[in-house]
Amino acid sequence: AEADEAEADEAEADEAEDEQDAEAEEGSEETGGKEEDAAADAEEDERAAEAEDGAADGEEEAAADATQEDEAPAAAPEPPREIVRPNYPATEREKEMMKLKKKIREIEDLERKQAEGTKLAANQEAKLTKKEGLLEELALVEAAVEPHTVEWNATVSEICNPLFLGINLKIEGKNDVMPMSAAHMNPPIHADCLGEINARYQKGKDLKVRIMRDNKTCTDMSIDEEDMRYAESNEILEQLKEMKEFDDTKIMKELWDLAAWSDTEYPGTVVSVKDQCIFVRVLGAREVKVGSENMKASMVWTDPSSKVLKVKREVVKEGMQVDIRLKWDWERVKGSMIVKI
Repeated sequence: AEADEAEADEAEADEAEDEQDAEAEEGSEETGGKEEDAAADAEEDERAAEAEDGAADGEEEAAADATQEDEAPAAAPEPPREIVRPNYPATEREKEMMKLKKKIREIEDLERKQAEGTKLAANQEAKLTKKEGLLEELALVEAAVEPHTVEWNATVSEICNPLFLGINLKIEGKNDVMPMSAAHMNPPIHADCLGEINARYQKGKDLKVRIMRDNKTCTDMSIDEEDMRYAESNEILEQLKEMKEFDDTKIMKELWDLAAWSDTEYPGTVVSVKDQCIFVRVLGAREVKVGSENMKASMVWTDPSSKVLKVKREVVKEGMQVDIRLKWDWERVKGSMIVKI
């Protein structure tokens, strides 16, 4: 019995020790977990601090860079473009100046000869008396303003047809209209883009222009722009001249002599569509009228109420490419071309 009791006591003691050990272990695990959490929190705080320090450093560097950019000297502006002045033919003012200077030189030569003891003829002595008047006249001419530097108010009075002739202008204070070539428009319009004239210079448009050195044509370019585009303008003038020569000989003369529809078909672009006709630009310059009676059947229809042949607007559109034949007909439209598609 005593042995059994001793075993029972020992078992109880063992159980008690086991419970104590379990509690100790649980306490140790809780303490270890808290320590691990604390370490993780500390590490996270350290990373956050490092990130803040990095951001602050980045802001300081950016501010420093910005300060350096502000302190850097601004880029120097580009120097103005040098203008090479062309050698233009002498203006009327310049010609008059040359004439006066020549007369004055001749008088000065006579004065020198007379001073050297040469006896002058009566007509030579008469010339000497004119020197003072010539000097005064020269001073006036030299002080005069060159007409091509004066700006005039102008109004577009006509878009020429063919377009290689440019436009006509009514100049304020002038009786006659004056032309402006595509080569002298601002900027110049090249020979293969003459349709731009209609878009840029509508009839009635007001302009500021200069009468050019030849006193025959106008430009809306400034003097500097004219000088800078001198070579370009001359190239366009040559192209326009060739177009006019072709139009005068190949088109106008042949059509006049032929007195019938041309055998040649000319490519053209429809530039305007009306009820009973269209207008086609051929050879890039001349706009001609095509009556509905001279168009393909697929392009026209008969109005049932008026019995009038009209253009099918849903078929014929501006910008449409067509091939046409030409005819010069004085009886139907004086001075114009009648076209048959």
